[in-house]
Amino acid sequence: MGTILQMVASSTGGSENALASIDVPQNGNLIGVEWSGRTAIDTTADHQTWQLSFGSTLSTANDSRQVLSNATMGTHTHLTAVGDTVGQVNKFTVIPDVPVGMGERLYLHSSAAAAVVGTVFCLLHFDFDLDKVQVRRR
Repeated sequence: MGTILQMVASSTGGSENALASIDVPQNGNLIGVEWSGRTAIDTTADHQTWQLSFGSTLSTANDSRQVLSNATMGTHTHLTAVGDTVGQVNKFTVIPDVPVGMGERLYLHSSAAAAVVGTVFCLLHFDFDLDKVQVRRR
């Protein structure tokens, strides 16, 4: 059946490392990553990128093998000094069954224009089953 674990983070602009982290609870495979995020954007060049990674710091390098998934949002509209809009992303990425080991740590990072404030929910889809609570207690 599989297991879904949620990571949640908020950021206030710039490059922020390890905003959230989880330890993988069991050996198995990461099979998908689902993103849902909102960012307050108030100038034309504002943007935000969220990154799920095995590494404890954000990577923007070519051939980086720690990165699992990225989700980016920004504005392409012309905003005045008093303009404001909300950037939004909803995305599901199928991962080619990346093996993960119990205790291995996954990190959530952010890179954004200065003073951009955003919140993201990142759902990690695994192929293993954790002990489930009884249906009536969910």
